[in-house]
Amino acid sequence: FGGEKSPLERASLDVLVDGTWEYHGFFAGRGALEQKLHFNTNVQLRGGWHAGASVLIESFGFDPSFYAGYAIERHRGATIDTIPFTGTPSLPNLDYVLSFDTPQFRHWSLSVLWIWGRDENFYEWASANIGLLNVVAQWRPTDRLRVDGSYIWQYYHRRTDGSTVGQGRIPRVKVEYQLTRSMFLRAVGQYTAQFQDDLRDESRSNDPLLVPAPGGTLVRAVGFSDNTFQLEWLFSYLPTPGTVIYVGYGGTLREQQPFRFRGLSRERDAYFVKLSYLFRK
Repeated sequence: FGGEKSPLERASLDVLVDGTWEYHGFFAGRGALEQKLHFNTNVQLRGGWHAGASVLIESFGFDPSFYAGYAIERHRGATIDTIPFTGTPSLPNLDYVLSFDTPQFRHWSLSVLWIWGRDENFYEWASANIGLLNVVAQWRPTDRLRVDGSYIWQYYHRRTDGSTVGQGRIPRVKVEYQLTRSMFLRAVGQYTAQFQDDLRDESRSNDPLLVPAPGGTLVRAVGFSDNTFQLEWLFSYLPTPGTVIYVGYGGTLREQQPFRFRGLSRERDAYFVKLSYLFRK
């Protein structure tokens, strides 16, 4: 703890030791499937500013049940055959974390979390260079208007050639406006862009991975891009306590290329009306 007028109000350091066992392995006396050693620091500055930093040392063991049915399409010259996917016994991780939070100012606040380093690529059970960015912002320009925005970006890059095996990006905006004391309007827009590359035996042969398909057959785990835009709005009217009217809409649109907003195809629409009335004696 700092002094009365010190810019540093509070600082802390903690060490977390965590283990996760597979159920039957725990009772059979086998070691932990996941082993984690985390060093965390947090600093509280005068005025409500906050910052944190962490170093995460981990080891993840291979769980055969998670990849049950996976196989490798092995190529040996002109010979192609199918062999079971066994995976490397364990993956060592080393990640770094930085976080930053502003005070809750009169009109706005901001929070940022950034994680990067070497972590498990669960798509192919191999080590990957990963990153996770989470930004959350709040804006309160007036007593009636509230705007909340967030952006999440997560990626996995193969350590062998730097190619992207998986990526997700999710921007989201929520706007709320108090029209009158009894009327309220809310609108939410969220875009979800997901990408997955063709999967391969990244840690060893680089041969294609096969996954179970309907009917018990094995097919190649081919890449895909899934991009959806969700829009929702809600209007509420509360004339008297206990009596309320809700009118709302929710829709989902999809497109092939992310963040183009051209050629969006409508996938789902939902409308609803809810009426509630309180009878008084």
